[in-house]
Parts: sequence; structure tokens; C-alpha cells
Amino acid sequence: MAPVWVAVDTANRLADRIDPWVRAQTEPLTELLTTWPQPLAAILAGDYGFITMGPLLLVWATPVVVLHALLMGAYRSSGLLDRLTTAMNPWLRPFGMTGRELARVVMGFGCNVPAVISARSAPACSRGACVSAIAFGSACSYQLGATLAVFAVAGRTELVLPYLLFLGATTVAYARLTAPKAARSPFNVLSMEGPVALTWPRPRAVWREAWAVIPEFFRRAVPIFFLITAAASLLHWLGALQAASTVLEPAMAIFRLPSEAATAVVMASVRKDGILLLAEPGVVASLSAVQLLTAVYLAGVLLPCLVTCLTIAREQGSAFALRLVGRQAAAASAFSAVLAWGGAWL
Repeated sequence: MAPVWVAVDTANRLADRIDPWVRAQTEPLTELLTTWPQPLAAILAGDYGFITMGPLLLVWATPVVVLHALLMGAYRSSGLLDRLTTAMNPWLRPFGMTGRELARVVMGFGCNVPAVISARSAPACSRGACVSAIAFGSACSYQLGATLAVFAVAGRTELVLPYLLFLGATTVAYARLTAPKAARSPFNVLSMEGPVALTWPRPRAVWREAWAVIPEFFRRAVPIFFLITAAASLLHWLGALQAASTVLEPAMAIFRLPSEAATAVVMASVRKDGILLLAEPGVVASLSAVQLLTAVYLAGVLLPCLVTCLTIAREQGSAFALRLVGRQAAAASAFSAVLAWGGAWL
């Protein structure tokens, strides 16, 4: 977990310094674009517009991806990653994954997109389980940052550890339920040629490893990001997002949540930083500790964000992506109900 922690913390500190300057440069353009005809103005400069949301991708996501890729490159080129994956492999085999898949799931804590792409080299029998675990339990930097911010606003930072433990435990359970029998076979072993020697990572080797991920992220993430902002802007302009929240209000009772939490669940299904809507004063003040924990968990895992869904569809086909979304929604709903009612009972 060290690469994830270091990358997210360092990138957030850097982004915190750069963000005001970037927003100062984009605000005049945003004000100009708002005068354009609708719905073009909404797509470009609305609440979910490409120019409005662009700093989230360039300022907050890009440093995380680059730093995480460099750190993982150091892990690979030094031989440390092979040592770790070999050691963890016997523990993970009953859940349909190998140690290498665990490394990819951890990579998803920086960004799900390069983690899903890196699963190309996974064995055929365990690739689906790996991608499913990434989509379900790899809390990307947006999701993790938004979750921590909500806990901080609520004054309940003690919920961070229970949240991570429950997320980890349910991800393992989900992987076990969805993994095919072949992936859980004792014959599914890592192909390693002798013990791996540890060496000091060389800068050229680190950069070569990182460069295999960074350009792929930009080629895939930027076009998909534009499509998502356009879709979200149109849905918001048409009032569809508000209508979806109204429809979901009765369902919130299943999870012992007030109707105000429905909007955050809907928006987090589009973009994971939609979890921040739970930090609104009128919402966060009405939630108990168990309700807050349930709300951030449900919003985070109910569905993969649209970027991840589209990446999975391009990598493994739309049929696989649709099955994954259905399984994840069912599992997330069941786990959230257990958390809500079990937590209240405790």
C-alpha cells in the first residue's frame, strides 16, 4: 500500500498548490462559455462541464497517476514486486487471484483506468476476477479523497479505519463469489524462474516501466472524460439526475438512509467525487455514524464510475461490462444492507 499512500498524499499536496492558479486561468474562459447557446454552454461550462471539471483530471488525477506509475516502476525494476506477489500468492489463490492481481488491485487506488488496462497480462482464468475486484474495491484517488473529506466535515475521522477494513473484507468476499473455479484451483500457480534478486532501481528502468502506463492513461482517460462530462451535463440540464434521485428515495429506506443521500449515490455512480454531496450541512448533520459509514460505502461501490465502465467495455467487451455492473450492484446492495442493519443492531 506504500505506493498508493505516497502517491496520493504527495499528489494532493502538489495539486493543492497548483489548483488555485489553474482555476484562476480557466474562470474567464468559463464565464465566456456560459454565454453560449444551450446545451453547448452546459456541456463546456456547466456544473459538470468539460472546462469546469477539467482541473480535476489535470491537476488532481494526473499527478497521482504519474507518481504512482513511477513508484510501481521502482517496485518492478527492483524485483520487490515479484517478491511480494510470490509471498502473497498462496493466500490469494482461494479467492481466484494471484499475487500479481493483488498488485493491480492496489494500483487501482491511484486510478482504476491504468489498473484495468494492466490486467491484460493476467492469466485468462483470473483476469475477470481481477478486473471485478478493481471495479469494486479499488477506491481511486477521487473516491478515497472524497470519502476522507466527508468524514472530516462530519467530525468522524475515527470511521476511516472501519471503512477501509469493511471495504477490504467485502472486496475479498466479492472476489471469492465471482471468481471461476479454474482461477481458484491449487494448480493456478505463478510461473517464476527461481528466486528473485533484489536490486536498487535504476532511473532508466523505472521510467521505462512507468512510460508503459502514462501515455495509455492519457489516450484513454481524456476522450472518456470528455464523453462523461458531456453526458452528465446533458442529464443535469434535462433534469434527469434530479428525477433519478427522486426515484431512488424510497430505496434509501432499505439502507436506513434519509432521502437526501440519494443524490450523492446517483452522482457517485457517474463520478466518484459525487460522494462529496454527503458533506452538505443539511445531509451530514442528519446522519449517525453507522448511516454515514453506510452512505459513503454504498455511494462508492454500488457501481463503477463511467470511466471505469467504459474502459472495461473496451478492454473485455460490453457483455462482460454489463454482467460486471449487475453483479456489483447486487453485491454492493447486500453488503450495504448488512452494514446498515448490523451496525445499527451493534
